[in-house]
Amino acid sequence: MPRFSPRRLHPADLVREALIAGLSSGLLSALAVAWGSRACGHRAVAGLNAPSHWLWGDEALAASELDLRHTGVGVATHVASALFWGGLYALMRGWHRRPTPLNAATDAITLTGVALVTDYLLVPKRLTPGFEAHLTPRRLGVVYLALSAGLVLGALGSERRPRSFPRSFD
Repeated sequence: MPRFSPRRLHPADLVREALIAGLSSGLLSALAVAWGSRACGHRAVAGLNAPSHWLWGDEALAASELDLRHTGVGVATHVASALFWGGLYALMRGWHRRPTPLNAATDAITLTGVALVTDYLLVPKRLTPGFEAHLTPRRLGVVYLALSAGLVLGALGSERRPRSFPRSFD
């Protein structure tokens, strides 16, 4: 019986895959936060300010203006979080002998579920994303679906495919 052997990823490839997956998931989920915040009757930037509540407290949850204090810290916090999850996702992807779109999706859904449980059940309230202050539960679900979709798109976009060289027709 063959022994399980994961793909061996060079550290540089792992970092590249983590950055691509993290940034794509961060961008898509940030767009979902802004859209959801707007759809719920708030300014789009209010949802993006919310993650800064770890530093500024309830003041950040009430902030609805674009400013460096809340928006800058909120977006930086969101991107850092997305990069963290992107790194874990890249590690998960490395365990597959043959990465496929199906296992990319199942890995992303699994990790997004872990992120949701971590964000809203395991960490103290001060360390939650704060999106729930501006989003309905359904719109919050869309944010996590966007996070998952971004991970998948990042994985599919970052996979190295063997180069094919044209054959000569001599």
